[in-house]
Amino acid sequence: MDFVTHPHRGLVSVIGEEAQNFLQNIISNDITALDSSPMLYACLLTAQGKFLHDFYVTRTDNGYILECEGGERTLDLAKRLNLYKLRAKITISAQDDITIYATETMRSTARPQGSETPFTEWDMARITRGQPDGSRDAEIGISTLAELNLDETAVSYTKGCYVGQELVARMHNRNLGKKHLVAARFKSSPPAWGEEIENTGFMRSSCGNLGLILMNRDRETELRNTQNNDSEIYLLGL
Repeated sequence: MDFVTHPHRGLVSVIGEEAQNFLQNIISNDITALDSSPMLYACLLTAQGKFLHDFYVTRTDNGYILECEGGERTLDLAKRLNLYKLRAKITISAQDDITIYATETMRSTARPQGSETPFTEWDMARITRGQPDGSRDAEIGISTLAELNLDETAVSYTKGCYVGQELVARMHNRNLGKKHLVAARFKSSPPAWGEEIENTGFMRSSCGNLGLILMNRDRETELRNTQNNDSEIYLLGL
């Protein structure tokens, strides 16, 4: 089984008898999905529904582990969760620099057997799918899940209330997402992060000659209808 190494990740542990209810009332996805799946992808949002963190949730003894971005981002996630703790019977702790090994179906701190895929190959495949990589693609406290293409993969629309739920549900139900991340192949090197690409959008993460652009959906349609293989920017995917 092929795997890819993700260095500089973090783990936040939420342990205690009220850990499930605590997370269910805060994160964007349904924690009870772990009854039938080993892992859950979810986000923590501002009260206004803007992106703060994304993470992979797994069960552990008497609680849950949230695998997230490392360093200061790990510590920030733990700090924000503690703000919601109040009198909940839980303990929150953090490890801010660990290595994660990921396969198509699992993510673990244990190195699996099999062949290692270079990180750049994983990164280019991620970009091709239009999948964001945390703060490499999101503006913290500003981006919406619809802009990040996470409004389907990281959200439950049936579990009830959570922090930021109102905006996420409204944008989904009324189809209000006017821009989102679009994968592109560049004829030359991609622009730097945050750079405005004239009449196109704003640059986000890149790898090799591939990158993600935050783009208006109407402009995306125009470009797809006029592009060819010689275009300076060629949009990938559907």
